[in-house]
Amino acid sequence: MTVTTAVVVLPRRVAVWANRRALARNSLTGIELACALCAAVWFSAGTPLSALAGGAALGGGYLARRVGGQLTVGAFDGWLAGACALAGELAVYAGLAAGAAPGPARVWALATAAALLLGMRKVARLCRPDRSPGEPPASLDLETLAAHGPVRAVAVVAGRLLGLPAGERAAVITVTAALYGTRMSLLVLTCWGAVALAWAIAGPRPGAATEPGTAGQPGAAAQAGTAPRRAPGPVRGTDIAAARDDGPLARFAGALVRGQLVPLPPALAGLTATVLLATLGLRDLAGLVLLTPVAAMLLAAPGSGHPHDGPLDWLTPLVIQAGQYVYLAALGFAKGVPGPLIFALTALVALRQLDVAYRARYPMPAGDPRGGIGWEGRMLVAGVGAMLGVATFCYLALAVYLIWLLSSGSLASWLAARARRLGARRAGLGSSAPGCRRSAEGAEG
Repeated sequence: MTVTTAVVVLPRRVAVWANRRALARNSLTGIELACALCAAVWFSAGTPLSALAGGAALGGGYLARRVGGQLTVGAFDGWLAGACALAGELAVYAGLAAGAAPGPARVWALATAAALLLGMRKVARLCRPDRSPGEPPASLDLETLAAHGPVRAVAVVAGRLLGLPAGERAAVITVTAALYGTRMSLLVLTCWGAVALAWAIAGPRPGAATEPGTAGQPGAAAQAGTAPRRAPGPVRGTDIAAARDDGPLARFAGALVRGQLVPLPPALAGLTATVLLATLGLRDLAGLVLLTPVAAMLLAAPGSGHPHDGPLDWLTPLVIQAGQYVYLAALGFAKGVPGPLIFALTALVALRQLDVAYRARYPMPAGDPRGGIGWEGRMLVAGVGAMLGVATFCYLALAVYLIWLLSSGSLASWLAARARRLGARRAGLGSSAPGCRRSAEGAEG
């Protein structure tokens, strides 16, 4: 089997097979998540043979993702695919950390760094403006590469390697874990993930974004016989502002200045101060001094009322997200919070940020991204807990709270999407019945 057949032809053929058997998109999402969880269990053993088994499971999950990306038709299906893809990969990172026996604290720090970099790249994909019209897409489609010549082909391949997409990540994890151990896998994922995040921010702009976790090949959907996905519009300032995940305190500060404060410079100042304080160390700090990074990041709060219509304002959610990650991770490791709990909280924050960014970008039933305590609330809870000497309890409480928030939001969206589909199905049956006053086409018109 050639690389072309494995990457392009095989997913299309499997998509046709899945469509003929009425295999739903969410079923493929479940298969992908199950494969990722199985891979996480195999990687936690920490042996070369188990790493190969985990790599095989990752390969099966990646094939399910590629096939499902050609069958996606609804916003809820795309949201579920993106959330499950991120959750499954974060579970794999946890399995890699569990499989590295010596030096557990450093291993979980590497896993946390890899997780936060992955979460930021997912959000950057949703917040970054689309490419300019006429610019060739950064795709591995063979016809597109042939049309733009070998130079363009080499540039696309190099850009894909720098971006480290899902297929390449699965290959890197499998090879490094089998040959050098799971610790090396996490180190490579962290270093390469930093490069991939920089490429996602400063590299060539991508084409129109598709749902996270999908392959984004519109031609394949037509071959599979499914309805093509509706192309989303450009990123709006309101989408970027909603992707910040502001809480009540930040929204109140934004209302006070009435949107007159630009959002990005204060956020960068807060991130710089937070990184500096985290680098100097939070272990020996006590009392209100522990809240100094929170106060620095609160400089970004008044910018919540701004329309975020500047050329670089789309970076604001990423800057706020980075400050939140740095503070939670540095504070947790400095105050003796268990490494798995710090990783779990970071993973849940990443899922929450992806959920908010996706709901801000794509219309969904029950999809208002506002709600909860926001990024500033999470930082305040963690800081106050460390100040009172109950950091572990507060991290556990935040993890439980985020699980409840994500679960309740996903359940509400699923129920709303199910009710909408049932209503559309009943309307279609009623319009096709004899004696109906108007046809389905007339109702749509």
